[in-house]
Amino acid sequence: MNAQVSLPTRSTGALGAAAIACLTTCIAVASVYATQAVFGDIAARFGVSITDARLSFSIGSIAYALAFFVLGPLSDLFSARRLAICGLCVAAAATVAGAITGSYAVFLVAIGVQGAAAAAVPVAMFALMPRIAPKNQIGTYFGLIIASSVVGITLGRAGMGLLSASLGLAGAWGTLAVALLAMGVLALALRDDSVGVRRQIGWSVYADSLRMIVSPDLLRPFATGFLLFFGYLGTVTFLTLRLHEPPFQFDSATIGSISLLGLGSVLGAPVSGRLVGRYGSLAVAVSGLAIVLTAIGVLVWATSLPAVGLGLFLIFLGVFVCQPAVFVRIAERVAPQRRGSASSLYLLTCLGAGSLASAVLGPVWARAGWTGVTTVCVAAVLTSLVVLISDATVRSPRAAQGA
Repeated sequence: MNAQVSLPTRSTGALGAAAIACLTTCIAVASVYATQAVFGDIAARFGVSITDARLSFSIGSIAYALAFFVLGPLSDLFSARRLAICGLCVAAAATVAGAITGSYAVFLVAIGVQGAAAAAVPVAMFALMPRIAPKNQIGTYFGLIIASSVVGITLGRAGMGLLSASLGLAGAWGTLAVALLAMGVLALALRDDSVGVRRQIGWSVYADSLRMIVSPDLLRPFATGFLLFFGYLGTVTFLTLRLHEPPFQFDSATIGSISLLGLGSVLGAPVSGRLVGRYGSLAVAVSGLAIVLTAIGVLVWATSLPAVGLGLFLIFLGVFVCQPAVFVRIAERVAPQRRGSASSLYLLTCLGAGSLASAVLGPVWARAGWTGVTTVCVAAVLTSLVVLISDATVRSPRAAQGA
């Protein structure tokens, strides 16, 4: 069992450490989602179709998701500061490689390395939150880090669209590399929170993680996140293709600008964390899923810029509201020394669902277009709601501690 760690700050306190964690996570996540708004630019630069350009996001996000399984258990054994800095430096180097190459195959490899390395940052920082959160404020701190990750998604889509329009794809990628290195420097302000007693690293660590995934009390919250992200990221990913079509026919810069509207919902996450304490995690999570369903409905029928903006705002808000509540449900069911692994595994299931949606919904898009894609996504979110409500039957929050 790990020894209790000290607060990973120098003089800024828990809020200062949380601010650094949120900012570094935001930029790391933005690097993973940087391709989503620039499929057209990628296609033009490398001479591939826009459908093939979509593979850049699929590969990067799959590598990002799989890295959570590899790195998650390590977040309970090693310093959050060390994991984050290593990840940021490797991600920056891979981003530079993507900026200078003229080969689409090399670009895809660089995107994969970038995604895997970037995962080290949220893995480390999600493990850090329950260590530094004051008593009874874990939900709020989870809300803050979730907000930063979803802001990163929005910033990646919007920022890269705008940067590519003004600097070109190579210039935008170079700027992203500088930002990642700057976050590595900022992470040095965190105290090295290495634990005093470490378990031996081996296959048993990952076997324990697999047992946690299939634990009856954790399977339902994990399934809730998986289905939510399949519907949410499936909708957002293919919205880029939808906005290239009539009646919109937007370029990458316009799509990136529209994505900024999602930032208005950022306060939903910390507010959700507070509401969990008042109304319970189940009620808050159900409310979040209802908002996501409403958002997809708005986007299905949207034919104007304001309608698209409203839909994006609502879909991000719904995810912001739901995720902190689900994280709290998971944290209540695992021992403190396993919360880093549990958080990483949950993020793995969520992000893996988003990557799967990007790949699986491709044939649906080809056959049934936007209507077919959103129909599947609505079905996924509705199933998530059913699974979440069934999770209310769980009576023993600590039943999975030994998983």
